[in-house]
Amino acid sequence: MSSEYSAPFQAIIDYLELKDFSYTPYPEEQRVSLTMSGKNANYRFGSRITHDGEYFQVTAFYPFFVREEKLRPTVAELLTRSNYNMPVGKFEMDMKDGEIRFHITHIFDGSSLSAEIVERLFMTAYFTIDRYFPAFMQHIHAGYTPEDAVFHAELDTHAETVQESPKKTEKPKSTPSATAEEKPRAKRTSRKKPSGDHDSPQGDLPL
Repeated sequence: MSSEYSAPFQAIIDYLELKDFSYTPYPEEQRVSLTMSGKNANYRFGSRITHDGEYFQVTAFYPFFVREEKLRPTVAELLTRSNYNMPVGKFEMDMKDGEIRFHITHIFDGSSLSAEIVERLFMTAYFTIDRYFPAFMQHIHAGYTPEDAVFHAELDTHAETVQESPKKTEKPKSTPSATAEEKPRAKRTSRKKPSGDHDSPQGDLPL
């Protein structure tokens, strides 16, 4: 272990060495930078120890900027909708230049930084930023609404909450029988039309 590295920062270095990642360390700032390839794109990562060694932070950046200022408010809506169901971490956007990143933080509770915690934060950031990449592309380039774009990104979550129930078969409605009040009227229709010089204007209809 290098004497210039703090214990938490050394834990990050040890993890990256164990996984054989190619990275660039900045010991004076207690941070590292690296690139990871996802299913949809390549992402730039930054990891650092901050706040006098109390916070371990991982940040993943998308390989694009939202250049059009008029598009940033709707992209911000997309971020908000994505963050709403986020169990840990959050999306952020710089409203000045349109840079988008995913940010996750671990607060030390007095224990040392373990390789398990380092991997958990890195992999959470990695899978989350790659998962939502299509949502941003669909909104920016294909005209999807923020709501629809996020819905498609979270289809697996929606599928788990949907419960299919058998559709009830409606029974055919039975024709109501004549009521007691209607039956006498029905009998009266069977009576013969009274004889006379003029036909009744009601014909055979009941009076």
